[in-house]
Amino acid sequence: MNKRWATPGFFALIIWLFYVASKGAYKGFFSADDLDNLAWTRHAELKSFLIGLVTPQFYSTNFRPLGHFYFWVLGHTASLDFRPYVAVLHALHLVNLALLWRLLLRLNFSWPARAIGVIFFAFHMAVFDAYWKPMYVFDVLCAVFSLLSVLLWIDKRRWLSLLCFWLAYKSKELAVAVPAILLAYEFLLAEKAWKNLLWHFAGALWFAVQALFSQGGRGGDYGLRLTPLTLWQTLDYYASHILLVRHAGFGLALLPMWIRDRRLWWGLLAGSLWLAPMLLVPGRRFGAYLYLPLAGLAVAVAALSERVGWKWLAAPLAVWLGFNYAEMRHMRRATLAEAEETAAYVFSLADLANNAKDIDTVLVDSAPASLRRWGVEGALRYTFDRDDIELIYLEDADHKEPRPEATLAMLSWDGPLKKLYTMRRTAALGDAPFVEMTRLTPVWQLAQGWYQREGNYRWTMPRALARVRRPAGANEFQVTVNVGPDYILAVGKSTLNVNVAGHDLGTREFTRNGWTTEKFEMPPGPEGNVDVVFTVDPPFRPKNGDPRPLGIPIAAFGFR
Repeated sequence: MNKRWATPGFFALIIWLFYVASKGAYKGFFSADDLDNLAWTRHAELKSFLIGLVTPQFYSTNFRPLGHFYFWVLGHTASLDFRPYVAVLHALHLVNLALLWRLLLRLNFSWPARAIGVIFFAFHMAVFDAYWKPMYVFDVLCAVFSLLSVLLWIDKRRWLSLLCFWLAYKSKELAVAVPAILLAYEFLLAEKAWKNLLWHFAGALWFAVQALFSQGGRGGDYGLRLTPLTLWQTLDYYASHILLVRHAGFGLALLPMWIRDRRLWWGLLAGSLWLAPMLLVPGRRFGAYLYLPLAGLAVAVAALSERVGWKWLAAPLAVWLGFNYAEMRHMRRATLAEAEETAAYVFSLADLANNAKDIDTVLVDSAPASLRRWGVEGALRYTFDRDDIELIYLEDADHKEPRPEATLAMLSWDGPLKKLYTMRRTAALGDAPFVEMTRLTPVWQLAQGWYQREGNYRWTMPRALARVRRPAGANEFQVTVNVGPDYILAVGKSTLNVNVAGHDLGTREFTRNGWTTEKFEMPPGPEGNVDVVFTVDPPFRPKNGDPRPLGIPIAAFGFR
């Protein structure tokens, strides 16, 4: 090929291959974090992003003005159409490929070495989510401005480099490592002009000190913690992902002893420094966080190919790309399966919001596991476009009862059918006398101590509360349970005590598995709503890693 067309032809091939590998992303859907970001940015004002961009403040709320502005713009223009979000994400990734190419050119790598470095960065499946999920736009944007900052520094455009460092930090906090990377460049590859970096380091130090005071010792996923155990956990996690082989990343530390190329040293150091902030956050370990560190590693790969000869790396690289493609197919299936569930849930919520604008309380019985609580809340806030809806989770042991006068919607997710069932309860609708655990269970009658439905039964906690309407003349209360063999094997004998309207109706013992309906005589009483208390002893703790304290699986209860 004519040298004039070699680079455009190479990038045309890369773009085509990346599209073939990632076109399935356009069939995806938003994650829990995406929905949360869409919900709160929908009502944000433009000036809040501008203020956040220029204010030298670390936000403990993880407000990142540039990335959240992406959600603000697309949330107002594309709404729940997922494709534009992915298109922008892919466009930014292609920008990073061009910036990496330019960086490798400025470091005087040969054309084949530059091509190998870019290929390594372009299709790395450790960061699959950064190609498929908008929630990682923060990492991709941070890479854009971090690479720009390095390139502008190399070109001695120092104030523009400082500006891009600022924008990189306002995309994601791991950009705080950029000044150290520039310092390493000066000492390894340039003129040791470290004094010119004082403004960069002043900014990095300012943000780092704020982060330490704000997040140091804080609990939760975003708390900064550094102990020998957490350091090993995070190091081993990323070392096992960066080359897609368990522990293989540790072997990269041996390369400087074999390859005496300062560009390789600098690339490894840059990747390590960009990763370093994430080592302090053991509660947030995701492969996509390797996106920017991989740019540094791509420099080291280019140096390696130049030292050993690109022809010697061509065959291993082809095998490695095939391994990446196999990994991508596996992750694609799981991601699209989750996306199908989430899309069904969210669009059903949108239909409910359009047809039931009088709802003021939502009771969440169950939801797709991948959606998480904050995703459900984000989806509700976004589809209902209101902040005044009261949200109650049935699984919360201390959840409060819906107000009697509330117009309530119940949300029950059927995983196998990938369908959201909804029920409405107006203030005038009374309680049912008999409750069966089906898709349309009136879960507002289940108070504290209940878990999500599993088929046609529902586990209780060791103590569970409910409410039913006692019909006139009712003198018998029924409970149907589904006792499994593992349950009996674990507890030996289970005792269920039932209390209705303050009357202790007695206990029943279960020593064999199977479906059982127990009947309890009720003393005379007036018609109306009554409270029910189920008490189970001993609690059941499954051996499959489920941490929940379980009572007994109840299929139905109430007055027939």
